[in-house]
Amino acid sequence: MFDHLRKYVAAYVVAIGGVFLTCLSSWNVRQELQTSHLKEFQWAAGDRIQSVRALVDQGLDALVEIRGLFYAAQGIDENEFRIFADSILKRRPYIDRLLWAPLPTALTEMGRRSAPGATPTAIAAAKVGEIATGSAQAGRVPVLLSASRGADAAQGIEPLATGELAALYQRAMKSGSIAVSGRIELERVGRETAYVVYAVLPVYPPAGSAVAGAAAVKPATPLGFVIGVYDIEELVHVAISLLEPRGVEVLVRDDSAGGDGQFLLFYASRLEPRASPGVSGRLPASDEDQPRMAVTIPVGDRSWSITCVATHTFRSAEAFTEAHWSVLLGGILCTALLCYYLVRSRRELDNRIALTQTIYEREELFRQLAETVDVVFWATNADATRLEYIGPAFRQIAGQGARLDSAAPALMLDVFAPADRQTLVEAIGQLQADGGNFTVVLPVSGGDRGRRWLRVCGFPVREPGRELSRIVGFFEDITEHKLAEDALRDSEAKLRTLFNHSPDLLFTVDAEANILLTNRTLPYPVGGGEKRSELILPPGVRHGYLQKLRHVFASGHIEHCQYTSNDATWWEIRLVPISSANVVMAAMVVITDITENRKLQWQAIRSARLASLGVLSAGIAHEINNPNHAILANASLLARIWQDAVPILNEYEQEQGDFLLAGLSLTQARETISRGMNDIAENAKRIRKIVDNLKHLGKQDDGQMDERADLGKILPAVVTLLAARIRKHTDALTLDLPTALPPVRGNVQQLEQVFINVIVNALESLPDRSRSVTISASVDSAGARLVVQVEDQGRGIPEDIRAQIGDPFFTTKVDSGGTGLGLSISSSIVEKHGGVLRFESNPSGGTTVSIDLPVIREE
Repeated sequence: MFDHLRKYVAAYVVAIGGVFLTCLSSWNVRQELQTSHLKEFQWAAGDRIQSVRALVDQGLDALVEIRGLFYAAQGIDENEFRIFADSILKRRPYIDRLLWAPLPTALTEMGRRSAPGATPTAIAAAKVGEIATGSAQAGRVPVLLSASRGADAAQGIEPLATGELAALYQRAMKSGSIAVSGRIELERVGRETAYVVYAVLPVYPPAGSAVAGAAAVKPATPLGFVIGVYDIEELVHVAISLLEPRGVEVLVRDDSAGGDGQFLLFYASRLEPRASPGVSGRLPASDEDQPRMAVTIPVGDRSWSITCVATHTFRSAEAFTEAHWSVLLGGILCTALLCYYLVRSRRELDNRIALTQTIYEREELFRQLAETVDVVFWATNADATRLEYIGPAFRQIAGQGARLDSAAPALMLDVFAPADRQTLVEAIGQLQADGGNFTVVLPVSGGDRGRRWLRVCGFPVREPGRELSRIVGFFEDITEHKLAEDALRDSEAKLRTLFNHSPDLLFTVDAEANILLTNRTLPYPVGGGEKRSELILPPGVRHGYLQKLRHVFASGHIEHCQYTSNDATWWEIRLVPISSANVVMAAMVVITDITENRKLQWQAIRSARLASLGVLSAGIAHEINNPNHAILANASLLARIWQDAVPILNEYEQEQGDFLLAGLSLTQARETISRGMNDIAENAKRIRKIVDNLKHLGKQDDGQMDERADLGKILPAVVTLLAARIRKHTDALTLDLPTALPPVRGNVQQLEQVFINVIVNALESLPDRSRSVTISASVDSAGARLVVQVEDQGRGIPEDIRAQIGDPFFTTKVDSGGTGLGLSISSSIVEKHGGVLRFESNPSGGTTVSIDLPVIREE
């Protein structure tokens, strides 16, 4: 018996101590839960009291806001009052109505002393005579303006013409501030009866008015009262509904009243909605023993008390109210399990002692087997803190001086560099965590054979029904294999890097055009198990591609071709043979996007053409100018000759009678020749103006941005230059410019280019000659920006291309030679001038282009 007690003494000690500590913890948990329950109730009650107080203050502030309206505005009609009051009612749903009740005596005094139109309220002045003729009995203050949530409050109603309201008026006049009534039953038309309180705020004449002047010599009489009607139930409901339901009931009482009049409202918790107050507004009998909190708040000139009581369903730590029993039962259970574990462990210890001899014998057998091979076997305990075995061949790795009798794992780990050692430690840790095998390849520099590569493998060893018992593994020398593998891997990695990072699409194909290898995901589905390469290309290109591919395999020469896709991009295909022993084994296909190169070529060609056009236009202008000078000079000379000849011809006609000149009578000839001479001179001047504009357009642009540009001269010159194109597209082009426009700073030639591009685009968008183009210019209201607008009645800009119209090389006029550079260049020019180029679609069709430029501010 004594031996049995000594063997299981630990179990007895754990059982006694566990039961004692469990009981102590259960009592402590119960005390903490009760304290936490009370604190949480106080927080919840405080939140509700503060919420009710805040809404009461906001509701009374509404009267102050209306009084401020009367002081701020010198004339308030019924509509203005209703609009202002309705905004307050929307923000404060617990206010049933807002009223303005002027005193008839005050209104009469104001009507007598004030000039027409100068009264504080237009409505009061208008009804002075009507109200003054009535009786101004105490308590009967007529409502002149009102705003209500329903249709039961209208102008002229006398609310509560009772002694109570008269006393309320007297209290308000006496204190000069808000006076609040007790609970009053209010009958509503078509709705349930509600309990409300009235709040009255006197409104005195503003300083400086005639009425206020009179008040300086006798006691001030208010102009009237701002009256608010507050639904008590709605006020408390709005305040508490903003908070989370916690199982708290609220009782609101009026401490300034007496008897049953003290009760205002009982708010039942949303968790117990059926609760109701007791007799005379007392709390329900079921709440007598519950925690409660009471606070008194001022409401105008009255005091309200708000009492919060926790219900039986108060949401606190109820889920844990029985936790002390759980702690008690759980502790006893854990103590019992621990005792059971200790007893069972003691019994199993006896079994392990019996197994030790068998394990030793098996380890000896393993040692004898492992020492006969070159692979180094090793074994550690499950925690890898003790080296249980390492084979004798380890000396070839660590050196002949290695002590294999050491049980420290450092004997096995120290042969590796620190970083490699950490790798092996992490692999062993991973094996301990998930129980899987591991294999790592690590270099080792010591030993008798220099730097070698070892493959280190580890395996978990488990006994039946047990966790990991030990870790075993081996070291294998794989130096030769590792060197060959690394060389192959490096070569393959270099090739793969070059192959995968090429910006072009690369793939190899066989003689049947099947894809063997590709550097990226193919852009199109190729289908089939053989991955036909020609399916990547557009249908129109596939036949030519297959022909060139067959030629590559037949001749071994490189082939290439170009094509364009449906999205207007250009691609180049190069087919390079891959040969072995003069036999083409495969072909590499390189597909390159050459769209940018093509665009750059087109841009260079267009720039050269534009430069040539400028030189040509300057030469043509010079050639035209010479004969035009002769025409203009001769026309002037002939006009003067004709003027000198007309008197002679007139005299000859008087002497000889009528005669003919070129088949015309002298009168007809005189008119025709005069008109012809004028036409020759005017057209010659027009030719000179066009030539001057053409020479200016072809002049070399030196890029200067500090010129003073007068758009009042530039725009007419551009219209003159485009006269032929204008006559081709429309019969209605309007140039609407003010008499004087402020100058802008920039480059005149570049601005001319912008206006030419925009006007030409507007002309080319017209579907027929009956449609118009209007060019206008104006200065903004600040005088800082000059806006030129070109409005056309053309086809407009489709929604799907509106975002792309400013992109370089984007054009919808490819068939007519458009390059897509006009609007792109125009936009960049306008931006360089500090302006903005905008496009807007007109509601009736067409487009308006606005060019917004900063003007030069005169110092």
